[in-house]
Amino acid sequence: MEEVKIKYKDEVISIKKGTTLLELSKKYKDNYKYDILSGSINNRLSNLSTELTKNCTIDFYDVSSLLGNRTYERGLYFLLSKSVMDVLGCDIKIMHMVDKGIYCQILFNNKVTDVIVEKIKQEMQSLVEKELPIDRIMVSRLDAIDYYEKMNQFDKAQSLRYISNSSISLYKMDDTLDYFYGVLPNNTKLLKTFDIKNIGDNNIMLMFPYYYDIDAGLKFDRNEMIVNSIKENDKSLESMGINTSVDLNKLVSKGEYADIIRISESLQNSKLLEIVNKINDDKNIKMVLITGPSSSGKTTMSKKLTLFLKSKGYDPIPISVDDFYKNMEDRVKDENGEKERERISAFDTNLFNTKMSDLLNKEEVLLPKYNFPANKREWRDSKIKMKDNSILIIEGIHAFNDKLTEIIPDKNKFKIFICPETPLNIDNHNLFRTTDNRLLRRIVRDNRTRGTSSAETLKSWKQVRKIEEEIILPYSKEADEVINTSLVYELSVLKTYAEPLLFSVSENDENYDEALRLINLFRVILGMPSDAVPDDSIMREFIGGSCFEY
Repeated sequence: MEEVKIKYKDEVISIKKGTTLLELSKKYKDNYKYDILSGSINNRLSNLSTELTKNCTIDFYDVSSLLGNRTYERGLYFLLSKSVMDVLGCDIKIMHMVDKGIYCQILFNNKVTDVIVEKIKQEMQSLVEKELPIDRIMVSRLDAIDYYEKMNQFDKAQSLRYISNSSISLYKMDDTLDYFYGVLPNNTKLLKTFDIKNIGDNNIMLMFPYYYDIDAGLKFDRNEMIVNSIKENDKSLESMGINTSVDLNKLVSKGEYADIIRISESLQNSKLLEIVNKINDDKNIKMVLITGPSSSGKTTMSKKLTLFLKSKGYDPIPISVDDFYKNMEDRVKDENGEKERERISAFDTNLFNTKMSDLLNKEEVLLPKYNFPANKREWRDSKIKMKDNSILIIEGIHAFNDKLTEIIPDKNKFKIFICPETPLNIDNHNLFRTTDNRLLRRIVRDNRTRGTSSAETLKSWKQVRKIEEEIILPYSKEADEVINTSLVYELSVLKTYAEPLLFSVSENDENYDEALRLINLFRVILGMPSDAVPDDSIMREFIGGSCFEY
């Protein structure tokens, strides 16, 4: 019997060649709180049916890990899409991550009622109880295209035309085949925890164990402003005739992309101008607070907002919350024993409140400027004073935190939450996640401005996301306005810059699979030159060439 050596954590064992990850997972299942959903072989995420044929290092993932959570999520997409087809005979479009769930649109010609949604949920539960295997099968790419055309799933057929592989892997559940960009669980019995809610207009929310709040149960806490922002974005895409990356690819392949860039930029500027008009109509507003998660484009939007307000006769005074960091030596330590860098305790909230209050009282104020290389606070050379037409533009991750402006009356504040919602779907069942969009922006910007490698950015991203979930996203409901900073064309532009950087991640790196996943998503997106991107675009904050200084 031929054997191979397998390393799991600190243990090395010999097993029969051809043993599957599923068989081996039974040996280690007690190490995990939840069901094992997928595994990895030499840092590459793998389906549990994968055979082990050579010496390698392995690991396993349940829903409490990021990789396992993504596996669970994709499995639910398959379960939901099949159930919708079985109940209604139509497809579903899985569109956006929002409110700790997935915003989906049922492509049904009639109204989707609560009764219909309940039938879909019951069908999903039935498929789980049947414990159906989810098998991965290899097929010819051309055969897959023919299959999807016969099934009238032209979104998938068209997207597969932009993949050059001669063969691809499909997943089979009962009598249904589907294609996903990533690994799925091997059986429907592993998908026990989920819920769906009808939110009107043939839209539903799919909820599942949320990675950043895994033990909290399923929560649906609708953020009306975010949902409305998404609906506005979807209407804009529909008006442009761009519903998936395939539609954008067609324009790029013909060189007809410049107008799409101009339209997308105009729509974003129009939204900003609409907000400026609201501010102008309320003379109580003296302070505009801008926040959003990493790589949302906060800096560019605050600078553009400053210009727009000037056009209305204001004298905007931009202030960065980051300049109110405490000296590093004065900060408390975080849970890892390191000096705090992200949470509100790292900032001098008393100083901020005092300075802002003095400014609003028309006093002359000397503001700090944080010296990041030296990790200490310094002071600017001259004082500032607000005029009758002045307005403060406050930008930072804690801008909405009450501790920062607790002595400032609410009537004097206007809060803007900035975040790029998913710009495009790849096809009806494969979305390009908002977090992926921001991660790609950050990879490009950090490499250009700091020389940071993709591997370093991927490693730090885990902590960035954890902090965002804790200190930024919970405050989004307090916003007076939400700005969707995604641009319909941006994935095509980002591909040109990000894809080469992702290929630099070593196969031995712990984040190799994450880099590979993003590379695979880019396979169906055609690259676009950036020459038509205006110099005041948010994209310039990341790819370079901005008219604003960073």
